[in-house]
Amino acid sequence: MIPEALRRPSLVRRLVILAAGWSLAVLLVSALVLSLLFQQAALRRFDQGLSELIDNLVAGATIGEKGQVLAPALTDLRALRAYSGKYWQIAEPAGGKLHILVRSRSLWDSDLRAPVGAVDALSANPGKPVSYDTRGPLEEPLRAMVSQAKLPGRATPVIFMAAEDRTPVDNDIRSFVAATAVVFLLLGAGLVAAVVIQVRVGLNPLFALRREV
Repeated sequence: MIPEALRRPSLVRRLVILAAGWSLAVLLVSALVLSLLFQQAALRRFDQGLSELIDNLVAGATIGEKGQVLAPALTDLRALRAYSGKYWQIAEPAGGKLHILVRSRSLWDSDLRAPVGAVDALSANPGKPVSYDTRGPLEEPLRAMVSQAKLPGRATPVIFMAAEDRTPVDNDIRSFVAATAVVFLLLGAGLVAAVVIQVRVGLNPLFALRREV
């Protein structure tokens, strides 16, 4: 037989469970929202760096005497080291695919992967960059951006691509999520304790009356 106290929770137990459950639910949602906002802010900052790299490529690219695209001399030394984690390439659309014109030395003999349907999307919205996640030459996680522009003296549009290893950003996000989880767990434990104390203190006159009866 189940004891009566277990089958029918006391008023104190019901109030504690209700208040603690509501508080923990609010804390959980708040933690998830904060983690999502931090991730979005971190990726926005990351994309801003990629956008600046593409802008430098567009501004510095020129057309040679034979019609070939010449890339500017960039000052970022990481793009000069093989498989450094920072890459760029310049391509042109060719039958729904990309034909690579010039690439950064860091790519060596590899190519940056474009998202599916990127050529059509760029043609439909020229000048609007597309951000996406992909894998690098060493299968490292990359955050990449692709944009289309026209260069003076060249009829065919040119597609500029830039990418960087997103491992540091992912580590920052994981560290933030872990720290947030610890803080909210401690806060949740404190709230539950506060609820128990508040309910006990608030209902103390009722308990005293019951004892007198």
